Amino acid sequence: MNMSKTLALSFGTALLVLATQAQAADTFKAGIDFQTQASIDEIGLPLYPGAQPRKDSGDDKSAVSMGVWGGSFGVKLQAAKFSSSDSAEAVARFYRDALARYGKVLDCSAGAPREAEAGKDSDQLRCDDSKPAKGTLSFKAGKKKDFRAVSIEPGSGKGVEFQLVHFEGKGF
Repeated sequence: MNMSKTLALSFGTALLVLATQAQAADTFKAGIDFQTQASIDEIGLPLYPGAQPRKDSGDDKSAVSMGVWGGSFGVKLQAAKFSSSDSAEAVARFYRDALARYGKVLDCSAGAPREAEAGKDSDQLRCDDSKPAKGTLSFKAGKKKDFRAVSIEPGSGKGVEFQLVHFEGKGF
């Protein structure tokens, strides 16, 4: 799934939850923050050596940071797109190691064997919501409400294109 579809889905879900909370409270404060930049430090993953920011089209941005909050609910999402002339395996090795500092690294790639996953009420991160395209490598680490994810796909020429994501949520 491309970054703009992922962001639109996340943003729509957050607004729906906020609207529900607003109806249940007499006083309610909410806010939205949207920036067309996100730093590697905010995402919490290192930049692959030699990687370059990537844009899908002329007016596209290579990174985005979005936050939506209201009452005890909040969602923050940072994402950035890059390209590298190195192989998918080299980039995947680098990011599996980087993700490991956040806990067990899940391989959510298309066709990857899935482990028995915790129930839906568990805070354990799962792959069930990941639907990567064939040929795309997808990894996650962290907890259901605070995780990092990396998606690596073949580039339009030589090398690969990849996305780094940090999702943080509370109150749901």
